[in-house]
Amino acid sequence: MSSRRLRICSRRDRDRVSCLPDPLLEKILSYLPKKDAFATSILSKRWKPLWRSQLILRLDDKTFPDALAFRQFLYSVIAMRDNTLPILSLHLNCCYRFYSDKDFYNLLYAAITRGVQNLSIDLPHCSIMTTLPTFLLTTKTLSVLKLKRVKVTLNEDDPDIDLPSLKVLHLESVGFTYYQDIMKLLSGCPILEELEAKDLIVYTLCKEFPTDTDVPSLSNLVRANISDPHIQFDWIHNIHHLRTQLRGPFGFDTMFHNLIHLELIFDFNYRYLFRSQHKCRWLTKILKNFPKLQTLIIDEINKVDTVHNYCDGKWEDPTIIPECLLSHLTTCSLRNYSHLSCEFQFAKYIMKNSRVLSTMTIQCAKFLETNTKLQMSRELSLYPRISGACKILCI
Repeated sequence: MSSRRLRICSRRDRDRVSCLPDPLLEKILSYLPKKDAFATSILSKRWKPLWRSQLILRLDDKTFPDALAFRQFLYSVIAMRDNTLPILSLHLNCCYRFYSDKDFYNLLYAAITRGVQNLSIDLPHCSIMTTLPTFLLTTKTLSVLKLKRVKVTLNEDDPDIDLPSLKVLHLESVGFTYYQDIMKLLSGCPILEELEAKDLIVYTLCKEFPTDTDVPSLSNLVRANISDPHIQFDWIHNIHHLRTQLRGPFGFDTMFHNLIHLELIFDFNYRYLFRSQHKCRWLTKILKNFPKLQTLIIDEINKVDTVHNYCDGKWEDPTIIPECLLSHLTTCSLRNYSHLSCEFQFAKYIMKNSRVLSTMTIQCAKFLETNTKLQMSRELSLYPRISGACKILCI
């Protein structure tokens, strides 16, 4: 192909892109890494306002050689962007520690003053956490806040936490000076609908607080994913959907009157014999606390093969059948099932008493041999169940 034809084809390809409407070009730019999207501003004068009008900023330092290069990029982004336009979403993902806390504060302040609604912060692993600026905790526009590896420090002269529009809050590896600061944060989210908490850190266990410190009510909370003992089940008793990771058979003394979906992930330490002895019996006792439960999922992570069967056949069905089994439970899934006697007895108990059960799923542990899996499937399929519509799936 001649050089002349190449130039013509190049012009045509360029024109096809240039002829696209601005909203479509802005949509395309929103899917690019911000470093690449920012680079389009040098193509022509037309591309500059497209970059400046971006409402969703995804900032990731993985493609930068060091923290200083990323810092310079951030300054360019803020300097070139149209200050009159809002920032609807800011997603900050960093491998490097910020050059200074001031850079971190300036970036967040720019987002807050432009009415940010969705804010996600994931900072690097390091011994010293970056402190979240307190002005962020009185932002009226935030509806989604996701924090990972930051520190929340509240001083007595700081204004009260006030996040009146926040509906989604995710906290992972977030540090708090005092346990009560967690309560203060949740109390400042009056319309919160979704909460995730994992590996929270409390640096100081005790402090004198006024007696009128309110326990979070979280009356609008619908979904929760809790893998942290600092979050009390009393605070989330109104939820409909709960996923939680437990490291021992404790808690759940609270009544969950609205709960319809429960996923329990056990991570018991092997030094506890209740790992196999008492887990299933404990489960039958707590079912009374979920009267409207429709879906029950039980899993055990880090499960390995064991020679001993501690349940030794001493199983007794509870004398009172929980309300959820009598009229609500339709789906039960037992994951990492290993054919221990207590697990088998629990599965039979569910099938024998769940009147509207439609699906009983047994997901076998990976270490089980094929013959053992087939034996389990035969035993469960032959066991009578009270619900004529119940199907047993062994996978």
